[in-house]
Amino acid sequence: MSTDGNVQAGASRLPYELTHFNPAYFGFALLPSWVFGFIHRESVAGDGTYLTAIFFLSLAAGMLAFAGLRFALNVSAVEKLLSWSSAVLCVLAAAVVAAPVAFPPGLIIVACVGGGLGIAGLYLSWSPFYSSLDIRDAVACAFGSMVVAAVFKLIVSFSPAPVALTLLVLAAALSPMTLAAAERNAPPQGARPQLYFSSARSSFPYVILLGVAMCAFIIGVVPGVSLSPRYDLEPVLVVVQCAIEAISALAVLWWVFLFNGKLHFTNMWRVIVIIVATALLFLPHIGGPLTSWALMLVAVAQAMLVTVVWTMLADAAHHSSASPYLVFSFAWVSYALPLAAGLYVGNILAAQTNSPFLVAVLSYALTVTAILTLNDRNFIEHRVFRDLDLAIPNEEALEGIDAKCERIGRERGLTEREVEVLELLCRGRSKNYIADTLFISENTVRSHARHIYRKLDVHSRQEAMDLLLD
Repeated sequence: MSTDGNVQAGASRLPYELTHFNPAYFGFALLPSWVFGFIHRESVAGDGTYLTAIFFLSLAAGMLAFAGLRFALNVSAVEKLLSWSSAVLCVLAAAVVAAPVAFPPGLIIVACVGGGLGIAGLYLSWSPFYSSLDIRDAVACAFGSMVVAAVFKLIVSFSPAPVALTLLVLAAALSPMTLAAAERNAPPQGARPQLYFSSARSSFPYVILLGVAMCAFIIGVVPGVSLSPRYDLEPVLVVVQCAIEAISALAVLWWVFLFNGKLHFTNMWRVIVIIVATALLFLPHIGGPLTSWALMLVAVAQAMLVTVVWTMLADAAHHSSASPYLVFSFAWVSYALPLAAGLYVGNILAAQTNSPFLVAVLSYALTVTAILTLNDRNFIEHRVFRDLDLAIPNEEALEGIDAKCERIGRERGLTEREVEVLELLCRGRSKNYIADTLFISENTVRSHARHIYRKLDVHSRQEAMDLLLD
């Protein structure tokens, strides 16, 4: 993350969700909270990572199945059916794994399958809402939800079994309700978003998703290479984990909306990769309390990964003409399926005697993948989060902007095309956006901008805006 001294004052304006607070905007927090509570129940976690792998495998399969159903039928009734039927599956699954009585192992497996399918449907049900948000609103909702989820996880972890069961049931049941409330009170939409992608396939930043897949795979493998593969929810570890997650999310919100900093997600990727790579390196050689602390940090990295990927997909779907169900489902599989595979491979590695060599191979694969995929160039080429770098003038400044540009254009001898470029520049549009809108090349836009600045006797977009306001 880095600052930019040329960001306009309007860019620091808080998003609608933070100035018109409504708990429904952060209802997405119920989903990662439910997943956390579900996979850490004794009936699931007590069997190592085997049942957790089944759960995430079912989640990936559910994403594809539900998206295919929605695409094939293409009716709005499927959306309501998807949300509520998925909530019922999650409620039933939670009732089995979190019940105070012991159920047969076969029923627990069925519950893991049902839970994975159910949470996949709930995730997908939120995709149209997030795809309707511009990137600032999506960042506010996603990272605000990360804060709420951290609090919810803390409460579930310290609750007695009957209370934890009730909370998990409520989390699943409330998701459709909070989604409906969020959609009814959706933030007002500004200008129609520029559509960069014409299909679900072109919406996927494949190179970036390859890095996500490798990182998720390593997260799944990590418990298997540790001396004590189980992450016990000791009170101090839970408190620290939830505190780090909440502080990290609040730091992002502060950086973007109060400090006026540019959000470079590649830096966040690097933090995630460093945490995971460090755990992979040391876990085969440490034991006792240190193992639990290392696995706790990996859990933090996983929570950050989920939030970052979800926000990335929201931005891609916002600028795509494809169905958000397709964009989110196929891309989300790049996280859930490798994670399930990693959990299975971790179980295999736990029984191997040459684990140091295997760990070295995995570390090498993670490093190479990070270098090749998680860099600024890939994010720029795929237009990921580009709208965060656009200045956002306030509404008063935008009033009559076209008339002001035309007036000053006549006074300073601007051509008709230069006036059009000036209007878009003063609205905070990027040169790429202007080129696409006016059907000209970016080099032509740069040339027009240089001529405009020379005729106006200014040196930057901000100075041109100040001249118009004066």
